[in-house]
Amino acid sequence: MNKPKLNMIVCVGKDNLIGDKVPEGNGLLWHSMEELNYYKSKTIGNVVLFGENTAKYVPLNLMKKNREVIVLTLDTKIEDIMKKYEESGKDIFICGGYTIYKYFLDNYNIDEIYISKLKPHVEVAKAKNPLYFPDVEKYGYKLISETEYNDFTACIYKK
Repeated sequence: MNKPKLNMIVCVGKDNLIGDKVPEGNGLLWHSMEELNYYKSKTIGNVVLFGENTAKYVPLNLMKKNREVIVLTLDTKIEDIMKKYEESGKDIFICGGYTIYKYFLDNYNIDEIYISKLKPHVEVAKAKNPLYFPDVEKYGYKLISETEYNDFTACIYKK
């Protein structure tokens, strides 16, 4: 049986900032084409999971062209999603937001966590009600690789 990998992907600003509880505009606090392309390179051809709130701010129709998009609700069973994609050759990426990241870190073993850490020169809008990505090292994950890009450092963590 070929189970899909359960991965997590996130881009963080200073102090692990990921967003604002009450987002304005498109919900993103920064814009980096380079980081967006990195995200695409990891998720295209795979399955992406979003919480209902985050999904309101994501161009889902655009993503559906080359990814399978699932918006999680309270009655979504991750085990059913994992079963559906057995033998598919696709990986599953948890894409946020904060509540979803925290839930999966608290309740599941994640195969790989991809964290893009923005560099100081990338402009980040001020969050009125900031949300921060949890410290994955407190969950037992260790840094296994780091790749430097112009706008960010791509870090991969595993247990």
